[in-house]
Amino acid sequence: MLLGVILVTMMIPMQVLLVPLFQMMASAGWIDTYQALIIPFLANAFGIFLMRQGFLDFPATLIEAARIDGASELRTFYRIVLPVARPQIAALIIYTFISQWNSFIWPLLMLNSEDRYTIPVALNTMIGLSRVDYSGLMLGSLLATLPLLILFLVFQKQFVAGLLGGAVKG
Repeated sequence: MLLGVILVTMMIPMQVLLVPLFQMMASAGWIDTYQALIIPFLANAFGIFLMRQGFLDFPATLIEAARIDGASELRTFYRIVLPVARPQIAALIIYTFISQWNSFIWPLLMLNSEDRYTIPVALNTMIGLSRVDYSGLMLGSLLATLPLLILFLVFQKQFVAGLLGGAVKG
């Protein structure tokens, strides 16, 4: 039942949530801060669904074997479950980072000072009514993709391990 409620929240468009989220951030005093950009979107329905599906396939016999060996729940989680879930965690980190990095509407609403603008909002300021600075836009777009490329290269090993984890050797 709870998973169904979480999945239904995925069907709510972001535009519907803008006003209530803005009011929450204003009451917390987080307007024009980076906390307002990061914290509301750390835990989302897709992440919960992705991790749940990954943990459903986890073999219960490994956890039972750890309990028989006398491992605590915390040690079982850190030593057995977490290493197996690394590909899903890496995918979730990359997905969350890319969706936040490319976010435009929410940072545009939350940030007032130009020195705090995110890259998509800052790139939008280069588009004027009568003139567009294409060279600056292209350079900014290139610089905006570099952190995404670096993040993918860092987590590439976990992706390959996740893809090859179910492969048949022989």
